[in-house]
Amino acid sequence: SAPSARQGQESAGQAPPAVMPQNPAVFFHCAGAQEICSALKTAVDDALDKGGLGNVRNAARADIDVAARVEGVQERADRQFGTTFTVRTYSIEVNAEAPRTSEAVSMPSSTTLSFDPQFGAERVAEKARLIAGDIVDRVKAFAKKKRGG
Repeated sequence: SAPSARQGQESAGQAPPAVMPQNPAVFFHCAGAQEICSALKTAVDDALDKGGLGNVRNAARADIDVAARVEGVQERADRQFGTTFTVRTYSIEVNAEAPRTSEAVSMPSSTTLSFDPQFGAERVAEKARLIAGDIVDRVKAFAKKKRGG
């Protein structure tokens, strides 16, 4: 006789372990220099939204956990045309993993950002947008690979 609908439902309930959704939920967090982290957070939120990816505020609900670390590398003052510019250089490192499988997710290589906080807010925002776009591209590529696409 044909299998009952009940048997079909039971086997359907046995989902394969840790299937990566097409649009994974991403938890982004950043440690370090607040002015850079807040720009990164805003840019990543925007990029996830535009990329159609989930954005979760709780690591336990994330398919992909993305961590950024921003560290001050150097600060130097320079006086030009009667104005003092204080140029700060930061290193930005991004790592990610799929917590359910403990797999590393490839992220952009670490980079640096130099700017004067008084005049360089747009430079920070632009760098944050570039990094955020790269994060979204890599999350999507990882999800596609995991899904066999």
